[in-house]
Amino acid sequence: MPPSILTALGLAALALCLLLAAFLWFGRGPLQQANRYLAGFLLLTAVDVVGWLAPLLPEWLQAMLPWRLPLAFLQMPLLHAYGRQLCFPGRPMRRLWWLAGLQLLAVLVALLLGLRYRGGIDLPGLALHVQFYAYFIALVVLLRRYRRVYAQTCSNPGSITGPWLTAVLVVSFVAHGLVLTKWLVAFAGPARWFGAMQVSVGFSALLILAALTLVALLRQHWFLGVPVEADTLAPAATTAPPAPVDPADFVRLQTHMAEQRPYLDPDLNIRVLAAQMGMPQRALSQLINRSTGMHFYDFVNRHRVEHAARLLAEPAGQGITLVDLAMQVGFNSKSSFNSAFRKHQGSAPSVWRNQQASSATD
Repeated sequence: MPPSILTALGLAALALCLLLAAFLWFGRGPLQQANRYLAGFLLLTAVDVVGWLAPLLPEWLQAMLPWRLPLAFLQMPLLHAYGRQLCFPGRPMRRLWWLAGLQLLAVLVALLLGLRYRGGIDLPGLALHVQFYAYFIALVVLLRRYRRVYAQTCSNPGSITGPWLTAVLVVSFVAHGLVLTKWLVAFAGPARWFGAMQVSVGFSALLILAALTLVALLRQHWFLGVPVEADTLAPAATTAPPAPVDPADFVRLQTHMAEQRPYLDPDLNIRVLAAQMGMPQRALSQLINRSTGMHFYDFVNRHRVEHAARLLAEPAGQGITLVDLAMQVGFNSKSSFNSAFRKHQGSAPSVWRNQQASSATD
């Protein structure tokens, strides 16, 4: 492959990186801080992509290209910060930045002392790949924790944060696999393979950036208009012993659920219900968990399913579609309704309706 192909890919990728970074950095909205971490990641990606444009650069700038390596060690910390800010906004990140700073300093010292290559191995390059997989695992753990907390505090699994971060992780893993393969080929493979891998990495990077640009254009609310509830998703402190549960509070909660039917609101979360009950979120979470053995998500969905079961048992319920019924009782989708109904009633809603119709005719 001629170098001009890689240069053209580099120019296009650099332009997209800078465009996306500017959009994320200057865009206003509740996710501005998280977006700026992602913008920083893209800016460092742009710095890395400059290496593809080496034939177009003056000699003095080409001589500075090896010094891009220390900045590459800040990419994964910024991506991790983006994920943390999306999942648990407001949590301190001092340890993350201290660790990133130490890594940057260590690589700078290694370059200054001429310790980059030992035994034919690019030591900072190897460390960079190890760093990627370490932060990748940390992001997977973060995402699992977010999903667990979200399930405990929100009654409908409609947040885009989980699926979006999952997509980011999958794409990052696949893309880095190509980068790692190129790095290995550089040491052990034929020269023609290395050229082909360079172009493959360039095409994949451009494809990912183009896809991200389309997402930013078509789903701007994912970046600018999806607020993340800091106090709702913040994990509860575990240092204080749980307060005793008053059975009268649970009776009051059940009465509120039966009379006011807050579960019909598809956006109901623990913060809203706690405000309605006039009690702290943590106290309400403990009350539900210790009285029913359920998390908030299951507790609310059980009430929705019971309401749906009552409607299906009525003659008027025989003519309603399951999609309309799901929306009517507070679910966001038919699939989540079916899953919850099977969990709490032991059968699919269509089967339940047929059973009720058969019982009525007997």
